[in-house]
Amino acid sequence: MKLSLDSSLKQRGGGAADWTPASISSLIHWYKYDTGITKGGDSGNEVTAWADQKGSNDLTATGDEAGSPVYDSGAIHFDGSVDILTFDSGLTLGKFSVYFRFEVSSFGTADFLLNPTGADFLKTQSASEMRIKIDGGSRHDVALGLTMSTGTKYNIGIEREDTGGGGDANDQIFLFIDNVSKSVGGSGGGTQDITETWDIVQIGEPAADVKFYEMIICNDSLSSNDRTSLNTYFDTI
Repeated sequence: MKLSLDSSLKQRGGGAADWTPASISSLIHWYKYDTGITKGGDSGNEVTAWADQKGSNDLTATGDEAGSPVYDSGAIHFDGSVDILTFDSGLTLGKFSVYFRFEVSSFGTADFLLNPTGADFLKTQSASEMRIKIDGGSRHDVALGLTMSTGTKYNIGIEREDTGGGGDANDQIFLFIDNVSKSVGGSGGGTQDITETWDIVQIGEPAADVKFYEMIICNDSLSSNDRTSLNTYFDTI
């Protein structure tokens, strides 16, 4: 009996179940929920480092135990006090995709990825709105079209295909939630061209209680196939 191509691939370890973010050609950094996590402190669960599984841009704590997130049931838990992890090298992103799986205990203003000067950030503003700020410009509001629930895992992504300017759609930033695209509007609404680089230094801010499970960073936008595969992969965490 002849096997289908799909069946053959699965038997050889090449099926969809074997897909990981390492399959993405533009992947530059990968922070896994179950790998590369260094713990210490009095409780033994304070996260002092989260190692990059693709490059060498590790996330590290400030050295202050009170400012370290904790490892909690497969997640990096920022408890809403002063928990921060800092990239060894800050990210200057032109073309990019940044995706993470997370859950929030309460939906007040919560910064996730940010520059400490406040010039650049991605944050939740409420359970139904996220905000992005790039290069000190105006904030860009994203209506999610849903109300996120506390204690529920979501897959969040932000992408830009190009930085060429000229007012074309490739310059626009898009946010994805569970693989559904949301356009980024400004104070006037609608999509906008955002040609500046997005500069990110750290994760976490003393604002809200949030858990990060896994995160990837790419230096290009994703194909629709990779985007779908990533969402399926994240859903297994």
